[in-house]
Amino acid sequence: MKFKDAQAKSVSLLSSPDFIERVKDEDATMIKHLDLLKIMNQSGYITTNSQGGKKLSGKSYEINERAFITGFMLESHAKKFIQYMGVHTDKNAIFVPYCGSNIYSPSSLDIPVTITKKGGKIEVATHMSTVLPFNNWEQERKGAKINKSEKIAYIFCWDTKWNRNASLATGLFTDVVKILRLINTL
Repeated sequence: MKFKDAQAKSVSLLSSPDFIERVKDEDATMIKHLDLLKIMNQSGYITTNSQGGKKLSGKSYEINERAFITGFMLESHAKKFIQYMGVHTDKNAIFVPYCGSNIYSPSSLDIPVTITKKGGKIEVATHMSTVLPFNNWEQERKGAKINKSEKIAYIFCWDTKWNRNASLATGLFTDVVKILRLINTL
């Protein structure tokens, strides 16, 4: 599909009862973020994965999240988006290139997005690489239903603060929407 068609398909998916049910099963707290995710997709960022930035505590553990989002943008918008995010917010956005499967990219050098604190010890629970093996990139592109002919960039955005709700006025998802709206008017 052309990028515009893939955007419409993605927005439709985010509204579908099956998708909403899957989100409820995986992380019900993400339901409150769906409206902003739809706006992102309508505005030119076809999202593929996200996390809302929450904190969970149990008797002997604590889970801390950074809000993050990944997905595709037209190359022509990506440069403006990344620059604006880096200059005008306290969030980060990077272009994630694809590479051959033989690239050396140890997970210990990835960006932590979820940590677990237990017994005074901190462990990285989930992380994001700054490169994607070509097969993974292709899987993401196909999942987003974007034609090979489209000049797209895979973008990873994350909050610098742990546990900040992505939908707050100062949250990552809110900033992403503001920036997308701004660059769409330029």
